[in-house]
Amino acid sequence: MEPNRQLEEIMSWRFITEFWRRFPNRFYLIEAHPGGGQYDCLVLLTKGKNPKFAIDVNRGGSVHIHKNAFGLGDDITLHSDWLSRMLQPTSAEFLNEIAQEARIVPPKQLPASTPVTIVYRFISDFLTHSTGRLEKWECRNGYEDTSGYGGGQRHYLFEKFPGLRKEEILRQTEPFYGKYEYNFWFLLKNDVPVLCLDTSGVAYRIDGISHDLGFLYVSKRKIWPLIFEVARDILP
Repeated sequence: MEPNRQLEEIMSWRFITEFWRRFPNRFYLIEAHPGGGQYDCLVLLTKGKNPKFAIDVNRGGSVHIHKNAFGLGDDITLHSDWLSRMLQPTSAEFLNEIAQEARIVPPKQLPASTPVTIVYRFISDFLTHSTGRLEKWECRNGYEDTSGYGGGQRHYLFEKFPGLRKEEILRQTEPFYGKYEYNFWFLLKNDVPVLCLDTSGVAYRIDGISHDLGFLYVSKRKIWPLIFEVARDILP
């Protein structure tokens, strides 16, 4: 992975995670490839019967605020400087600016971490270890969403995990667009999946072991001790 692309992977997850932490019950999160697969985005969508693109990070492009998702007209605000802003000590101010543009009020204090929040915090922090390393690390969703051009369940990711071979495991969480696979996120090293996390708060390893992240978080109270408990043999 190119150095800039690795940094975009890390910081796009940091942006999404820290924004999610402010508003943990307001959005869905998917990986999307609009334009028939031309773009690579992490997308926050509104909840409800007809989810809309609300805020997305086009890695290699801009952060987009879709005003119609917030009832503010049809304009789309672009922030092409999102990466440099997220690398500044004032990144929290930037996230609050994004919220204010969407006319949603940032909380004075971060809400308690839900199981979904813990999963995204795990992914975001875990990816930071790849900074400056030779290996390619990324996180991919269990469903390849390409806006009607190909796509579907990424079977090759699920097949690597013995703990995901039972149908009832896939159905532990509410489906999105009728698809349960959207609830699963896979951490890949050089395109090979090594960990899977589902939004119910469970981490799966390729050796068949699974961990309840919510339980570990209660006992550890921090994300990196939790990551070490789950993936100590995977980290460099």
